[in-house]
Amino acid sequence: MFVHPALALVTLLTAQPPAPTQLELKDGDRIIWIGNTLVEREQRYGYWETALHAAFPNRQFTLRNLGWSGDTVFGDARAGFDTPARGFERLVSLTLELKPTVIFVSYGTNESFEGEKGVPKFEKGLEKLLDALKPANARVILFSPGRVIEEEALAGNPDPKLRNGDLGLYGYAVQKVALTRGLLFVELNEVFRQTSVLHSPSTPAKYQSLTENGVHLTAVGYEVSAWSLLRHLGVQPPSFITPGIDRELSAKLDPLRKAIIEKNQLFFYRWRPQNETYLFGFRKHEQGKNAKEVAEFDPLVAKAEEEIERLRKSLK
Repeated sequence: MFVHPALALVTLLTAQPPAPTQLELKDGDRIIWIGNTLVEREQRYGYWETALHAAFPNRQFTLRNLGWSGDTVFGDARAGFDTPARGFERLVSLTLELKPTVIFVSYGTNESFEGEKGVPKFEKGLEKLLDALKPANARVILFSPGRVIEEEALAGNPDPKLRNGDLGLYGYAVQKVALTRGLLFVELNEVFRQTSVLHSPSTPAKYQSLTENGVHLTAVGYEVSAWSLLRHLGVQPPSFITPGIDRELSAKLDPLRKAIIEKNQLFFYRWRPQNETYLFGFRKHEQGKNAKEVAEFDPLVAKAEEEIERLRKSLK
């Protein structure tokens, strides 16, 4: 018999020890963010990562974005020319290789296309992923899927109300796992909802779309959702990060954001070289001798981190 996730959560809330209610960062933390398109695209704009630095100006930490568009908890998109099992192995091994102390986990959007019947499979897959990441002994933060911003949904796409219903079911599943394991949970559904309310199209002359299609955030979407994201992480946003496009991130944060984008690009080239198949895959017999050059991005990433650290100190 199917039990609605909301009812299951009521039982969990009374049966489990309280989960953390806010993100806490320590000096030297290494944050690894794994997930799907939402995560991968954030590295292009850097607003969420910048907001974290602004919220914790007295903490030195690094963040590595391992998002992969279209990915699932099963590592499907990372499989390449191999099996999903191999994609899952790559996801776990690279995450552990980076020795994280904090792991952000953001999945469920792509899995939700299977509807209600796919929830048990997704939940089992999420549990398997978290078990595989246990050797890191890291603090884990689980993010629900976001939601479709109905006002911006493209005609001809699946009904946004039905999609939000399915996304909500998968969000409940993530929350259930978080409660069972005592992990911090972030409801991105509410982050998106609050952002769309704050960023109202009631003033069309100033309105800029939050998404490209109701789903994928634009630069504006990442920027104006940063405030709500911090709030849902249990962190008080700095006074110069306020909601709405008319009061965007302070200009003093822009140099830091640009340095973060530069670091993200260099790291992306490091772990996802464009010609990966020729360097490491089944065609490495052709150009594999050049694979050693990929490691040359490491000092460039380190130098970019030094610039981020310099700019971070200016926020104090």
